[in-house]
Amino acid sequence: MDRLGFFLRREHTAYYDVHARRAELSAPENTSRSVDDALRLSTEAARIVLEAGGETYRAEDVMTAIASALGGLDADSFATPTGFMASCDDSAGGSHAVVKRIRKRQLNLEKIARINALARDTVSGRLDQDGIERELCGIDALGSYPEPLPTIGAAFVTGFFCLLFGGAWNDALIAAVIGVVIGRITAWLGSMKLSEFFSNMVGGGFAAGAALSAAYLGIAGNEDAMIIGSIMLLVPGVMIVNAIRDIIAGDLVAGIARGADAFISAAGISIGVGLALQLARLLSGGTA
Repeated sequence: MDRLGFFLRREHTAYYDVHARRAELSAPENTSRSVDDALRLSTEAARIVLEAGGETYRAEDVMTAIASALGGLDADSFATPTGFMASCDDSAGGSHAVVKRIRKRQLNLEKIARINALARDTVSGRLDQDGIERELCGIDALGSYPEPLPTIGAAFVTGFFCLLFGGAWNDALIAAVIGVVIGRITAWLGSMKLSEFFSNMVGGGFAAGAALSAAYLGIAGNEDAMIIGSIMLLVPGVMIVNAIRDIIAGDLVAGIARGADAFISAAGISIGVGLALQLARLLSGGTA
């Protein structure tokens, strides 16, 4: 009887512990905390997408998918290139909201691809909250591509664009060298937190000045092709495409904002090239 009584008491204690734990998890404060965690993780993922140059609709889809998969009800978001708002409800009827400001943007397709994979794994149930947090920390810590990949990429882009626009092989070689230097200059200016407009203006001016100098020294013959090939490294092509995609998707505010950003970047390139050409004309004895 003593052994039977001990067994019954143990079963009763286990039953009580299980139900107490269930009641604890279903308490309003724990439900609210769980939804807060879901909203925090989902907005971190959306922030990484926007900072990496992703489309606004992609950031919104990632946020709502992760928040809903982690228990958030009626998750919704509104994103622009410079910030976003997100909200969701909990099972107790409480509402939760987050507003985040995006202060830096640097194109990184690797981050966008990994966030997309994380969102799919979360929706399919392969990742819990701890796993999502670890993955987000790892993705956020990703830097730019290691050397010498950026240098090689800059050389190939500028050199082959020079060939595409009618330059000879010696012109392409000079354009490749100019592209490598422009890449280093813009990276250095970016580390100083200077605006992209100013960086593009300096890069465009250097491209035109270096191409004209090479033509003057006789080591290259087609300065136009060298200038065009060199500044292609600065042209905001992805930004323009994303602006068009946002407008087509119905995100008019985000699309117009990205379009204006691309226009300002292109204007910086044009101003830099124009100033260099005008200075060269004045130095060669021409008139303004």
